[in-house]
Amino acid sequence: MKLLVWDTSSKAGAVAAAEWDPSSREGRSGVRLLGELGLNVDAQHSEGLLWGVDQLLHAVRWRLQEVDLFAVGVGPGSFTGLRIGITTARTLAHSLGKPLIGLSSLAALARPAAQAIAAAGQRSVVVAATDACKGECFALVGSARSAADCVALAEGDHPGLWKRGVEEEVLSPEALVQHILKKLTPDSCWTFVGEARRRYPEIAKALPRGQELDPGLAFGDQIQGRQLAMMAWEAAQAGLARDPLTVHPRYLRASDAEVKLKAGLLPPGPTRGDRGN
Repeated sequence: MKLLVWDTSSKAGAVAAAEWDPSSREGRSGVRLLGELGLNVDAQHSEGLLWGVDQLLHAVRWRLQEVDLFAVGVGPGSFTGLRIGITTARTLAHSLGKPLIGLSSLAALARPAAQAIAAAGQRSVVVAATDACKGECFALVGSARSAADCVALAEGDHPGLWKRGVEEEVLSPEALVQHILKKLTPDSCWTFVGEARRRYPEIAKALPRGQELDPGLAFGDQIQGRQLAMMAWEAAQAGLARDPLTVHPRYLRASDAEVKLKAGLLPPGPTRGDRGN
């Protein structure tokens, strides 16, 4: 089974290719990561994603038609980045007649730290947050043990793979601090990963410094391709693959265009208001 997965929910994107034998009983140990690629944080995903996919396919010596399963990060995250990544995944998977899996981008960001902390047996609240602009964050908050096993939230009639107590929300820095404090206990720690830590340094400053736990991970603020690949494998085993056209972005917040449309602030056009009759 050949898998191709990517995420473009934030400035630093990732692409990965993995392979496994569906009849094997080796479980996770039977999954091989064949290649992964980080997308330039300064480039537009509209310019870099297809280039990255093409480069990775050449590196692992696959033809696009040989891919059995596609997966993509569905957010929450950048509106533009998600549209590019998900539209590309839907188009390729649909045109080739292959299934598609939607993954939580924040769960992929949280997973390395959550797994390291859970494996060490430490109790910690894990926070993975990206900049949602407008003075807000897209944030995942939950215990390390639970966050380590999150893959995708259920959507409508489609099942998910998620742990109770792990939440994804769009919050102001102040609201995020209060949310974290509610989950902290005197004997637990907190760990914060993601670009929102640099964008909103006041969040970490408002949390108890003596309870901060640094998992010591390299590039911990970026989504890793290998994490996406493993999450996609877990999702495939759980039966989360589905028709590509049923996979949609998880925005958590309405776009500026939607807000203006509902407020009646957009000018008349061919599909709204005066048609020039």
